Amino acid sequence: MRQFTRGLRPILTTVEIEAVRSHLTPAERALFLAAEGRDHRHSVDLFEALRAAGASRPELVAALLHDVGKGRLRTWHRVAFVLIEACAPRLARRVESISGAPWRQALWRLRHHARLGAAMLDVAGSDPRVIELVAGHTEAPPADDPVLARFIEFDDRL
Repeated sequence: MRQFTRGLRPILTTVEIEAVRSHLTPAERALFLAAEGRDHRHSVDLFEALRAAGASRPELVAALLHDVGKGRLRTWHRVAFVLIEACAPRLARRVESISGAPWRQALWRLRHHARLGAAMLDVAGSDPRVIELVAGHTEAPPADDPVLARFIEFDDRL
């Protein structure tokens, strides 16, 4: 709910825009800019939280790019995904589709955005650790990777 309400006014400050610019390559910046404003806001919030916690550069870059695989979505797609997933997860998996109606594709992208984003970052030539963090950020926190576990914890909190 906090992420949703914060995304209603997804304005980035000049300082935040400069932080994005200074941490991303041109290809990564293009992916960031193609995302929606609400994802920009959430990603910068995660970036700032991780930076305050002393995160490494790959973590900070991953924070800015972790949701690029979502693509363009309507607000109701996001709301429907959360509600269906909470109330009827088996139904959610049945209605999501890589093809078909745009709303079904949107739900599918939301489910698979970590993998989709990681593939996009691979094509963009991102650091392998950035790709790894993005690919794993929707999974359960791993016991053998404290950096990814912290990333997931902070993302879930924001």
